[in-house]
Order: sequence, then C-alpha cells, then structure tokens
Amino acid sequence: MRSILTDKEWATRHLLEGEEWVESYWRSRDHPHRSFLVEKICKYSPIRSVLEIGCASGPNLYNIARKFPDAEIRGIDINPVAVQKGNEWFRREGISNVRLEVGKAQELGRFANRSFDVVFTDAVLIYVPPKEIKEVAKEMLRIGRVLVLCEWHLFNMWLALLLNGYCCFRLKSEAFKFKSASLGFFVGHWARDYRALFKKFIPRENICITKLPKELWGGSWQKWGAIIEVVG
Repeated sequence: MRSILTDKEWATRHLLEGEEWVESYWRSRDHPHRSFLVEKICKYSPIRSVLEIGCASGPNLYNIARKFPDAEIRGIDINPVAVQKGNEWFRREGISNVRLEVGKAQELGRFANRSFDVVFTDAVLIYVPPKEIKEVAKEMLRIGRVLVLCEWHLFNMWLALLLNGYCCFRLKSEAFKFKSASLGFFVGHWARDYRALFKKFIPRENICITKLPKELWGGSWQKWGAIIEVVG
C-alpha cells in the first residue's frame, strides 16, 4: 500500500523504475483530467506567466503552451531526468516558451513576489507532509496571483479518519497521524481541507473547490480528487 512519499524517491525515480516512466508521463498529455485542469486555468486569462510545481516532463505545460503561445511558461520538478527529457521534447516540438528547471515545492524562495499570474500543481501536494504544507501554501500565495491545484480534498472527514487509522496501523508509524484536517489525513496520500488551510491567509470567499467529475479519473481520485482555486 505504500506510495512514493519522499523527495529522495521522486528525485531518483528513474533509477527505481527506469527512464520509461518519464516518457510514459509525457505521453499522458491527453489524460482527461489535464483538459479539465487547463480549462480552470484558462478562466484567468489574459495570462502572461505560469508556473507548474512538480511538472515532471511537462505534459500539462505542453497543453498550456498551446493555449498561451506568448506566455512565459515555467515548470519545476525534483527529478533531474524528467526535467532534462522534458526540455528536449519541448525543443523537438518547436515550443520555445516553456522552460523546465530542477526544483521543489518546499523551496520557492528563488521566485519574487507575484512572479506568476497562475501557479498550479497536479498531484503534488498529496506527497507534502503536514509539517511542510502550511509553509508551502504560504509561499505559493506569495509568488502567484492565482493558484489552481489538482489535489486530494477532504470531502468525507469520517472516511478520512478511518483510513488514516488504517494506514497508520499498516505502516506501523506515528508519522502519518494528522495534526488537523487542514494539515492532512494520510489516506494513501495526503488529503486536506484546503479551504481551512488557505483561509488562514486569505478570505474564505477567495477559495473555490470543485470535485473532479468521476469520469475524469478512476480509483481514489473519485473520492478525493478536486480542483482548488485560490485568488490571492
């Protein structure tokens, strides 16, 4: 039941699974949830600059570049092979306004305040532990005018409590026990009350949460998957 959880595991995933996973991720550009995510981002046009945190080889950014060919589009990812391969594929496709760099969600200090019109994630914060998520949320708000996050949201608190206890028992670890709903329940990945998390920094009415339609993604994403939009 254990998922890839640590930064070290993501950074060396190409060693664990082979470089084929990088290419398979690139080939997932047409996954249905990506179109839904891009549609949400397009709501905030005109867009001059975009950052994806945890971009891997960049399939989301490929779709965004087609929508906004004149925007400055950047992505950071902890895996250097994914970044390298992604940059190569963008050059091969003749897409010059996308740049991928090695980086991580917990280290956004390189970016100035309000550097980007939109900052987004796609299944990234589900790996960020409770001790780090509050600072990550604060930093994303600092660098982005709008956040669009495709993550696991707590639609069912009681189910999350039950699964959190089960995961702690199976993993024989205290590390996954939550401190509060906004910081996270471990239910295979980290699920959170993102409205509670972000209202610590901005008004509640600036936060919109939409459940992912069931047909977009199977498995646990049907229970927890959401688009969280935050206007800073």
